[in-house]
Parts: sequence; C-alpha cells; structure tokens
Amino acid sequence: MSRLLTAAATDTGYLRATNQDVALATNDLAAVADGMGGHLGGEVAARIAVEELLNAYRRDRTTEGLVAAARVANAAVYRRSMSDRNLRGMGTTLTAAGFVGDEPDDQLRLALVNVGDSRAYLLDRPGQRILKLTDDHSVVEEMVRSGELTPDEAAVHPHRHILTRALGIEPEVEPDCWELDLEPGSRLLLCSDGLTNELGEQEIAQVLLDEADTGKAASDLVRLALHRGGTDNITVVVLDVLSGEEPAATDDIVLIPVAVPGKPAPASGTETSATTEAVVPRSSAVPMTTTPLGTQALPSPDAAPRAAHSRPILLVPRAKRPKGQRDRILTIRVALFVLVFAAVLGGTAGVVVWFDKASFFVGLDQGHVTIFQGRPGGLLWLKPSVVERTALTPPDLLASNVVYLRQGMEESSYQAARNLVHDLSLERTRIVPNTSATTTTSPRAVTATTTLAGVVTPPTATATAGPKR
Repeated sequence: MSRLLTAAATDTGYLRATNQDVALATNDLAAVADGMGGHLGGEVAARIAVEELLNAYRRDRTTEGLVAAARVANAAVYRRSMSDRNLRGMGTTLTAAGFVGDEPDDQLRLALVNVGDSRAYLLDRPGQRILKLTDDHSVVEEMVRSGELTPDEAAVHPHRHILTRALGIEPEVEPDCWELDLEPGSRLLLCSDGLTNELGEQEIAQVLLDEADTGKAASDLVRLALHRGGTDNITVVVLDVLSGEEPAATDDIVLIPVAVPGKPAPASGTETSATTEAVVPRSSAVPMTTTPLGTQALPSPDAAPRAAHSRPILLVPRAKRPKGQRDRILTIRVALFVLVFAAVLGGTAGVVVWFDKASFFVGLDQGHVTIFQGRPGGLLWLKPSVVERTALTPPDLLASNVVYLRQGMEESSYQAARNLVHDLSLERTRIVPNTSATTTTSPRAVTATTTLAGVVTPPTATATAGPKR
C-alpha cells in the first residue's frame, strides 16, 4: 500500500507587506491558493477557499468530490465577497491534489484540480526535468496557446497577471481536473506564481532532484526564490508517494501561514513609570494577582471596603515659575515657525494638486468604461474628474477585467489610458473565439497514467463549447 507524504513552505517575500498565499498539507490532500483583491481581501479569499475545500473533500474523497469541493470553495468566497463591501471583488487561485484511491501494482491515484495561475508539476527523474500538469487561466497564456504571443513575450507582457478564471469572482466556476496514477517514488510540486516568477523550470527540477527530504526540498525552493528577488509571496507544497508503508496514524493538518490575532496591548504603566508615580491611599490598597491574561488587580475576599476617594493619584512634576513672569504670546521664533510651516504647507498642497492632475486611471462610471483624471478614490480633498466616457460596458469585457476596473486601473498619461481602453476592448474578442476550441477536462473524461516513475501520459480532453470565464 502506498501513501502520500506532504510538506509546505511559504514566505511573504521582500516587497509585499502581507502574505496573501495559503498552503495546505495533509496526509491525503494538498493545496495552494494565491489570493487577490487588496490588503485584506486576498488573505481572506485564500484562507476561506482552502478551509472550505478541506471540509468538503473530507466528506467525499473521490475525484468528483474534489471537483465539487472546489466549487463549494468558490461559492463560499463569492458569498463572503457579496456580503462584505470591504471585500468586494476579492478572489483567489486554487491548485489542489487529493488522494482518491489505490491502484494495482502499488500505484496511488491522485485527483488534481486547478483554477487560476498557480501550478502543479510532476518530477520526471529519468528525464531530469519537471512536467507542467496545469494550464494557467490568464490572458497571456490564452494568447500563447492561440499563437498570438511567444512564451518569452508573455513573460514580460503588462497584462500577464490578469486572470481569466479564479475562485470567488462569479457565482459558479468550472475547475480543470485530471487523474494521475503515480508509482512509488513519484514527486509532485504545487506552487504559487511567486516561485515560477523567480525560478526557471530546470532550476526547480534540480532542487527536487537533489534534495530527498520533502520538507527540506520545500524550504530550499522558497529560499532560492528569495535569493533571486522575492518580489511576490512564495508558497510551495511538495508531495512524495511512498511505497510499502502503513498509512499515517495521525491526521495532521498543516495550514500556513498561521492566522495571527491582533497584537495585545502593552502592559499598563510599563512606558510611563519613569515620568509618573502612582500613589494609592493605604485604605484602598489591593493585592496583585497574576492571571493568564496578565497582571491584574483583584480584591481578596477579606479586603477592607474601599474608601470614598480610593482612585490612584498621578503625580507629574511641574517646574516652578518665578512670580511676575508672563508668557509671551508671540516671539520671533514662533513667527518664523508659522512662516516656514505655511510655506511647507503651501508647497505640499501644490505638489498634491500637480500630482493629481498628472494622474489618470480607467474605471467604471454610469455603467460605462470611463477615463478619469486624478487618483482612484480621490487624493486628500481632490476628487477624480471624468475626462472621457466610452461606449464600452462590462458585458463587453472579461469578467476579471471588470474587477480591476472597479478598483481603477492607473496609467501615466491620458494617451496611455486610451491605449488601455483599446486593449481591454480587444482582449475579449481575442480570447472568446479561441475558447470555443479550448479543451476542458472533466472528472470522468480524463485519466492520466504513468508508464515510468512519475511520467504522465497526456490525458485525452473532452471539448466543450462556450467562452471561458
């Protein structure tokens, strides 16, 4: 009997303030989610998706169950987005692999689902390389598959991060799905784009080949990506298929990064004891008791009743002033300070106005794509003004682009904003006609098998019609 061994690692990176990636590693399910939608929205979307995926999958550990679990996760993220205006428009990618049964010859069957641009790879040990198993659901990858862009052009395209499919953007989503029959010794990798943006596939393969330990391989990949730049959150999960071992006795669930509650307030008086002194009248003194929440004042049962004026008195030293001395209301220093402050304030206001007038963004106004002058949401007292309202409406655009337009897509000039509007109008026409020939795999329609240790035979895809969302 084969079993699955998983290990996960993540890092915020050097340029991000928060980690919007979430990784899950258990003895039968692994997943990576890369959230999007602002400082808070991305974190919330990714965590909801992974938690809902785990709960739904544990009720039905089959290929169909894993696909259904991804749909449950999508619905949960969408509902939360619609119920909280601060999280409106949030979404997340999701790539997950779950154990769905044992096969003859000690093989292990995994189901793989994917939505977005997080990826899954299979290590090809004989070929000393990795095989990409998933297809990115992004604008540039659709253009690469249609022949409009080369992979090198896609790597530097300005819209390479715009997704055509993600969890939580629409009420329903259709995940891609594969089944893999893996031999003992096979190794899989799930990762967010923070890894693949920094490392090439051959570099990733070399780490997976050189390091036998699952946890060490995961941490080495994150460390190498940080060394190469670390411009985004980096998250990886490494999965190894082990042979002839009993299933794990415990069902450990690793979910990273760990949610950290708000920082506790500093203990009272720790920063002011040097400048103030608390004097408590003798009649009101009470003992101090240490509790799990810190040191608090708790009255003992036999304590004497408090006096009428038992509140502590704070004594703050005050310097004595010679009699007859009066404060001068206006001095030369005060006048100079006022003048300098007024000059700085006026200069700052001028810079703010100039910066606002030199800024443009594309957003939505009265149901149309509109070019604004100013900053999205306004800048201090300055509100954005409408420069040009186009004939484009949300139904003319990709659903993912509509999400970004609600937030405002900034450009450096009015001409650049017009160029962006032109690109947005063309992207749907470029993608929709091609999606009619795009193959999407279903849970029952595709089965990938291995002939060598960890080498996948490309699955047969079932063609479906209609635009990809």
